[in-house]
Amino acid sequence: MRAIGWLLVLIGALAAAAGAWAVGSQAASGAQPWSDELSDNFIFAELVLFAVGLGVAVGLLRGLSWTAGKAAERRPDGAIRRFSTATVIGHAILALGVLLALPTGAWQYLGGILDVTAPIPLFLFYRLHYVGATLILFATSSFVTYWWLAADRSLQVGRGQWAGHLRGLADELPRPLGDALARLLRIDLGRRPPEAGRFSFYEKVVSFPTWELAIALITLTGVVKAVRYVFPIPGPVLFWSSTLHVAAMVLILLKVLDHLRYTLGRWPLLAAMVTTWASEGAPRPRRLGRLLAAALGSLWALANLLLAYFFVTSAFVAKTAAKEGLPAQLSLLVGGALIEILAVALLWRCFTVAFPRDGTAS
Repeated sequence: MRAIGWLLVLIGALAAAAGAWAVGSQAASGAQPWSDELSDNFIFAELVLFAVGLGVAVGLLRGLSWTAGKAAERRPDGAIRRFSTATVIGHAILALGVLLALPTGAWQYLGGILDVTAPIPLFLFYRLHYVGATLILFATSSFVTYWWLAADRSLQVGRGQWAGHLRGLADELPRPLGDALARLLRIDLGRRPPEAGRFSFYEKVVSFPTWELAIALITLTGVVKAVRYVFPIPGPVLFWSSTLHVAAMVLILLKVLDHLRYTLGRWPLLAAMVTTWASEGAPRPRRLGRLLAAALGSLWALANLLLAYFFVTSAFVAKTAAKEGLPAQLSLLVGGALIEILAVALLWRCFTVAFPRDGTAS
């Protein structure tokens, strides 16, 4: 089965390479009177199926070679294996895609709502945006195929387990939020929560489901927007795709802030993103490493604060938002306010990482 998986990956890689060569040759031939921006749009639209196909092939390889209990879940020193090596690589590819697509997409939209022109040609932003989107398509299709074949549900709440997971989530949240959740859902805080396992209750109940929603929404709506010049897309479908694409962008901005807030300072979780293993006994970063991590997180938080300010103040006055309708305007207003809250929370987390109270990393 592993040999079959590798054969499929080889076929997928050759097909993707041949497709990229054909698409690039067509774009460089000069036969079409397209602008740089429109040409890049066509290239991305034509490469969508190749990126998805290659991702499916890689996911098939992982799924066909996966067996339950293949790797030990816990080492003798107590370290827990959170991810496989392939998952770490896929996560890195997905993170790179988001890093390229999210800021460029936000910059494009920000220019539209402020009605300003950047000194850099717009097609360069779109080009980076399309590169990031291609990486996201590849990584997402690979993960979905692998999860479907391998039946790996470690990041999902199983049937009949919601009550226990919500009880555990109430403990993991800050005390006021946990108490409020318990009152709202009538959770018995006297009941002992189950064992969380490889992933925390917050990751399984809140973080992973919202990541699934955000990535699925940004991917589907982005593909619809990209192929509108290749296939006829009905006006209402294109309108709602554009509106939901904005909402998905705002949701991903929120998720990145929350992801950084949650993982920064939890050094075993950060280490597992590279080594696949999480161990409470692992050495903590030195002060210089903590300061660097806090500085990078703070820069991201400050950039989001500025972006959120423009979102909130332009939600009902910008021509672009008005043209896309009330849903897009509400996405900017409500999303901008939530971005500000999470950006402040990330700034506080960065401060506690840089200057921990007990003199060690939290």
